[in-house]
Amino acid sequence: MGDMALLVFSFCMQAAIGMMFFMTLSHQLYKGKAFKGAAATAAGLSIVGVLASLAHLGQPLHALNSLLNLGSSWLSREVLFSGLFMGIAVLYALVQWYKSDALALSAGLRWIGSGVGLIAVFSMGKLYTTSSVPVWQGINTFVDFYATTIAVGALLFLVLSLKELQGVDKKVYGFAVLAAVILQAAVAIPYAIALGLGGSAAQASAEILSGMSVMISLKWILVLGGAVVLLWPTLQKSIKTEGQSSILIYASLGALICGQFIGRYVFYAGMVASTIGLT
Repeated sequence: MGDMALLVFSFCMQAAIGMMFFMTLSHQLYKGKAFKGAAATAAGLSIVGVLASLAHLGQPLHALNSLLNLGSSWLSREVLFSGLFMGIAVLYALVQWYKSDALALSAGLRWIGSGVGLIAVFSMGKLYTTSSVPVWQGINTFVDFYATTIAVGALLFLVLSLKELQGVDKKVYGFAVLAAVILQAAVAIPYAIALGLGGSAAQASAEILSGMSVMISLKWILVLGGAVVLLWPTLQKSIKTEGQSSILIYASLGALICGQFIGRYVFYAGMVASTIGLT
């Protein structure tokens, strides 16, 4: 698939941003935690995402050239904020591992990284919604990107921080994931139905998506099923159930990542442009 590099970029970057957001939230909820594994993973995912973006461009210098159009190009803004987020995520991970006593610096990097990351997701969404591809236009793209950011980010953070979160209230993660995917489905389903009523390019995309109905159904089974499965372990407070809860959390993560990755593949596979190019 020609857009695989873009798929890897958007998925990995959004997952990393979601992890940074939940690291920031969790440091407010649970004092004295380090979450070093989550910090390192978020940094690693952001690096993979940026490398995938460079691979899509073909030549790294093209990314630098795109920064010259910040005033008019959402692609330039996406490159800028994604690069800034990667730099902050890497610096934050290094501080956590080698200078963990620098609490003010860590807090500042977390908050700035979360803000820059959420702006980067908006820039990604704006890039696609202002393109000539009808299936990407509209609020569905923003909801899909932010839902992936919240759901995958929360679950990855939770899995990587299970030891540190043992015995504490984890329901905020379960409710966040469930709310994100319910909103994602609530927007996507009527949007897909309305797509067939659009112009020729929109109808062509609808026809492509119709041919992928089994894959799309599998996506929603995995995404919604994974979110529902996550509720039980995150609502448990007994230490005796931690082992069983961990298994369910891992299963939920696997289902959700597979489902969201399938959804992102469908996002690119349904592309039919009414004119040429992204803006």
